[in-house]
Amino acid sequence: MKTRRTILILWLALLTPLLAQAQDTLLAPILSFSHRINISSPTSISQDRNGNIYLLDERQNLLRLNPAGQPVDTYSPPARGRISSIHAWNPMKIMLFYEGSQEITLLDRFLRPISTTGLLNLQYEGTAKVAAPAGDLGYWLFDETRLSLGKLDPSTRQLSVETPLNLLLSQEQFDVRQLREYQNLVYLLDYNSGILIFDNLGNYKKRLPIDGLQHIGFRNNELYYVKEGKLYFLDLYSTKERVLELPQEQAYTSALAGDKQLFLFTKNAVDVYFLE
Repeated sequence: MKTRRTILILWLALLTPLLAQAQDTLLAPILSFSHRINISSPTSISQDRNGNIYLLDERQNLLRLNPAGQPVDTYSPPARGRISSIHAWNPMKIMLFYEGSQEITLLDRFLRPISTTGLLNLQYEGTAKVAAPAGDLGYWLFDETRLSLGKLDPSTRQLSVETPLNLLLSQEQFDVRQLREYQNLVYLLDYNSGILIFDNLGNYKKRLPIDGLQHIGFRNNELYYVKEGKLYFLDLYSTKERVLELPQEQAYTSALAGDKQLFLFTKNAVDVYFLE
């Protein structure tokens, strides 16, 4: 009896990982290619809460795609420089940031300009590398000159938050690519050192040491990113991770995930896939 019990335990120990792997395989979605759209940047991209996608076309116009990946609207910016980042989570007030001219433009839901504000006009004395809207109508800024994270209040023209990052980022090696506030936390993506996480008062909380990322996205309670031919989803609270193998025919560097579509970006195109 003891021998049979030992054999049963060993058999279950061997079978359990195989069953788990089979279950993961069954649950993994199947990607069905739909179409391709040429773009000018795989990182100046965004998604609103309705599932619409925003990107820059070949002529650096702002293009809005519906959740099925079909173009529906275009915004042709004046000749003031290239849009370096797009924040469209709130489709009623889409934020565009021009790093070269240090300007923030707000668009309404019809992609019509609401306002354009220069950081210099707000008496901001630093140099913002990336910018993002804050939950309280201010703007988060990563200042590459002062190596700090700040929150600018447009009404007072002053920083209500300023967090030095010299102990968190290397002065010689930092390469900040993205800034985003999501669910009352602020995420700063540095290509060389990973994802730095702060609360909405600018207090440092922790770092996710995942280097080599060009863009991160958020979906429900998950953060996701593309790395080495795979799409990783990381639960923001349990840290549980799930992984989706991507087609190897293209070198995908970033992604935006919809309910039934997956948008995978290469250097000069976005491939639209249906999730089945």
